[in-house]
Amino acid sequence: MTEKFELTNQTIKKEFLSLLQTNKFYKITVNQICNAANISRITFYRHYSDKFELLEDINNDKINVLQNYIRQRLHEKDISRILLQMTDFLEKDAEDFKQLFKINKLENQNCLEDKLKILLQTEFSYFITNKHSKTSIRDIPVTYLSELYAANATIFIKYSLQGETTQKLVGSLNTLQTLILEFLKTK
Repeated sequence: MTEKFELTNQTIKKEFLSLLQTNKFYKITVNQICNAANISRITFYRHYSDKFELLEDINNDKINVLQNYIRQRLHEKDISRILLQMTDFLEKDAEDFKQLFKINKLENQNCLEDKLKILLQTEFSYFITNKHSKTSIRDIPVTYLSELYAANATIFIKYSLQGETTQKLVGSLNTLQTLILEFLKTK
């Protein structure tokens, strides 16, 4: 990719996210995106086949950044620092994340929340099965534990976007993860 292509791509994403602040996803048209980005439809279609592919690309960008925090989180005894770093990251893009989380019914692709839950479940399952080499712990299937972990982490992320994260909450989540990991170690 050329630098100009990448700059145009970033402009398309930025203007699309800006349109999401005042419009519902399904109401946004390619023409609106082109007008906001000051590009032609031909230029848009050089980058994306439609607004769904654009949304998929943006969601994947967000997931890729969150993946780094999630992987770190599972390997730390004290996750407070990582949770605070993740919260800082989320605060910088809070409005974009809030709008992306509102898009929850998509055909043929996963929405951001679904992608996040899949990532969390996959990372947790991988962590547990590699650490314990089991498909269940204390008769609790790893898939169940993974879904529980994903739900808790997703709630924390959405809560963080509301600006409600406090040091006390982060400390409590750190304690909760410690208890869960200790529970998993015992037989």
